[in-house]
Amino acid sequence: MQVLRSGGERLPSRTRPYGPYVLPLVAAAVTVATTLDVVAGGPLRRFDDWIFSGGLPPRTGAWHWFWRTIVNGGQYWLVGTGAALAALWAAWRIRDRGWPRVLWLLATAAAWLVGTELVIRAAQVGFGRTPPRTGTDHLFQDGFLSYPSGHAANGAACWIFILAVLGASRRAAIAVHALIAAVAVAVVALGYHWPTDAIAGWGLGVLLGYTGRVLVLGWAGSQRAPDH
Repeated sequence: MQVLRSGGERLPSRTRPYGPYVLPLVAAAVTVATTLDVVAGGPLRRFDDWIFSGGLPPRTGAWHWFWRTIVNGGQYWLVGTGAALAALWAAWRIRDRGWPRVLWLLATAAAWLVGTELVIRAAQVGFGRTPPRTGTDHLFQDGFLSYPSGHAANGAACWIFILAVLGASRRAAIAVHALIAAVAVAVVALGYHWPTDAIAGWGLGVLLGYTGRVLVLGWAGSQRAPDH
């Protein structure tokens, strides 16, 4: 497949690194299983309690600051901005296809960004889980937003969306997925979230990211050469 520069120049497209939808199917299964375990007080939730049975990790030292740096990969204002810029770049690349198509792409991307944050926040409000810093593990408590992890969910969703929009190489995709996993580890290593919060956040984020990918594929055909 080839894509067009503005003015009709052709560029060879990169091989898409995604393959079949195995990852979102796995993410869906993991998210459902983790949620059922947390609600039922199963072995994963008992593992949560064990992880922090000795207290929270220290908030000083190189190890702490290493994870503080990594966790920014799931900071919504950072990765959300990156996703928005990627959508703007993609819209610029197809500007020769007409402004209605460009505006539709931008509106769809904006709706996805807003909708993603609303879904994540709704899940957090709905479960109302207390974070490790409270020293307790309770669900359905007003004012608490621990489950699922917002950093893990936003990191997975936005980075997968960015990969799809940019048509990233396989090597870049591997590196980004490693970062997504590292963000999920970071929220636990820093004591911000229980391990199951991070797992469910990753799973939900992957599902939301692939939803964004589907939206991207909806306009991918617009980059084909026009019929002559």
